[in-house]
Amino acid sequence: MSEYTEASLVERPIIKALRAQEYDYVPPSQHAALRGAPNEVLFKPHLSAALLKLNPGLSEADAESAVGQLAQITDNATWLARLRGDYSKQVQGQSQKRTLRLLDFDTPANNHFVVTNQLKVHGSKPRIPDIVIYVNGIPLVVIEAKSPLNPKQGAYDAIHQIRSAEAEIPRLFHSNLFNLATNGTNCLYGATGAPPEHWGRWRDPWPRKAEEFGGDPTALALYALLDPARLLDLLAHFVVFETRDTKTIKKICRYQQFRAVNKLVDRVCHGDPRQGLIWHTQGSGKSLTMVFAALKLKFHQGVQHPALTNPNLLVLTDRRDLHSQISATFAACGLPNPTPAGSIQALKGLLAGDAKGRTILSTIFKFHWDEPGLQAKDPKVRKAAQQALAVPSSARWIIMADEAHRTQEKDLGAYLKAILPDAARFGFTGTPVQKNDLNTFQNFSVPGERYLDKYGIDDAVRDGATVPVRYMARQTKWHLHGKELDVLFDQWFANEPEAVVDELRRRGVTQGDLARFPERIRLIALDIWTHFQAHVAPDGFKAQICAIDRLACVEYKQALDAVIAKHLMDEGVAKADAHAQAQAMSVCVYSAGQHDSQKDERLVTWHVASEDVTKTVIPNFQQADHPLKFLIVCNKLLTGFDAPIEQALYLDNPLTDHNLLQAIARTNRRCGATKRDGLVVDYIGVTAKLGKALSAYNAEDVQGALSDVDEL
Repeated sequence: MSEYTEASLVERPIIKALRAQEYDYVPPSQHAALRGAPNEVLFKPHLSAALLKLNPGLSEADAESAVGQLAQITDNATWLARLRGDYSKQVQGQSQKRTLRLLDFDTPANNHFVVTNQLKVHGSKPRIPDIVIYVNGIPLVVIEAKSPLNPKQGAYDAIHQIRSAEAEIPRLFHSNLFNLATNGTNCLYGATGAPPEHWGRWRDPWPRKAEEFGGDPTALALYALLDPARLLDLLAHFVVFETRDTKTIKKICRYQQFRAVNKLVDRVCHGDPRQGLIWHTQGSGKSLTMVFAALKLKFHQGVQHPALTNPNLLVLTDRRDLHSQISATFAACGLPNPTPAGSIQALKGLLAGDAKGRTILSTIFKFHWDEPGLQAKDPKVRKAAQQALAVPSSARWIIMADEAHRTQEKDLGAYLKAILPDAARFGFTGTPVQKNDLNTFQNFSVPGERYLDKYGIDDAVRDGATVPVRYMARQTKWHLHGKELDVLFDQWFANEPEAVVDELRRRGVTQGDLARFPERIRLIALDIWTHFQAHVAPDGFKAQICAIDRLACVEYKQALDAVIAKHLMDEGVAKADAHAQAQAMSVCVYSAGQHDSQKDERLVTWHVASEDVTKTVIPNFQQADHPLKFLIVCNKLLTGFDAPIEQALYLDNPLTDHNLLQAIARTNRRCGATKRDGLVVDYIGVTAKLGKALSAYNAEDVQGALSDVDEL
């Protein structure tokens, strides 16, 4: 038999490395005595001993009873709650239930960390996972190892083995936190039940350096994920169950989220000033990072500091859609007691008094309180106004501002500072801060530090957190960006009625006039449908069309309906059915105007109420089998809109800078194995001068934002 086996090359080195991290090794020969039966998974003597150690005065009988109770738990979320401290039971000599600790988060050495191998578990069929990690007798992590010498097997084969084990020996995974799959040269981790595409590599062992691990991804992961203190931190603060539309998904943090949150908490406790700016690129889980930060600030297991004693959290957004998204994420992840501030008066009430332990969600605009003294030229008047606005004990407040660069516009930043002068302030952004945006850096960054934590566009693509976004230009004869409008007007409108031409000249020709030129709209709509049918629809993906204004949205809707209906009729669909099916494939999403009926009745006809967009349009678009294929927009749903099924953005709007970065990121979400990239199809000419369109940013910050399809 070869000495180079899976066990010798991967399994035993993992055990050796974990023993060096203060894990005890339990050989297979001891399994029977510790478990009691081959279908049991708890190491009962270890769990009983931990209960007695961590809960002084508990009787052995009560410890044994608790072990029996815990062994009956089959729900993973319930197990996580029990591990985090939500476990109480009736004990001898007490009239009320006693809360029992299963783990000691403050002193990791008080827990019993164990690594074992070849644990045979009986279920629907027997399975033998390679390695199992136990803490206080409770199985938390399963590791499946493959030989690096077998080219037919790799880390993904190990993932599939773990997935099979989850189905065949589910009892081992009832208390599971996450799992590891490795072939020695690649090491991936994933939450319980996660499909292969949601497993990832932990690249950064912060605060240590990756170089310390000699390029060995498994050694790095064993430290980053299984170091006793870090494992307890992950368990306490970095795993959530997100429930949307009755479907619950378990999520564990990525390395940049763990890093950013721990930097933030350290800055709250020890920073001077207590502030920082976090840039995590769009699609990399920024909203979830804020949830993890809130969890650690609230519960701070293993971190004791006066600044974390019942802190108040204020989560700010600058847009209603982002506010809804953040609120939904917080609620879906079970964050305790998030309270939305429904009005300025409600916000004042939530901030008033000696508040402790509150979590408030608000838009920044609710901080525009009527206090003219803040704008006074006399510094004494300004100072008096600031003192009048300041809430008591503002040092107890921690502000997390989403899309931070937009919360400082106008006087809003001044109001916020006046109301909460001593609060810790942290800004989050999904796009880099522009070079000339000094306000954002001044209000959130520490002098000499641009970002407290940065996870850029290239980082996300490299890690597979997002897909790369490619661009291509089509129908270039109709491009407007960077061209002389008068020249194009003379060419395109030569055959239009004289009255129309004179009226346009009288008021001045705009880019919108040219963008809405009927023949241009018709031909681009035809090209969109042709491209969509050939490159997007075959893999089941969908698209947005970004038009220059609301009227252009309507005209694209009508042109696209006509193109699709003709295509369907050519395929043999009856005329009435073809038009009905075509209309169902697209929806215009734009804000209503007060005088729309006077401007153009079509703006009223095709407008969809905001409530219907939220409740019906977006869910329909996100469903693969729903006939809705296109969202036609001009500025809505280009920020904070998360639809992984969207692969293409058909761009006919001269977006630049922040707006362009936000828009193209709608296509960068992962969605199964077939979505290898997002695609921006440019009909207006923005990508011809991409450097100019993104010139407001440092070049290194937008490296990789868009790449030309022809460069592949």
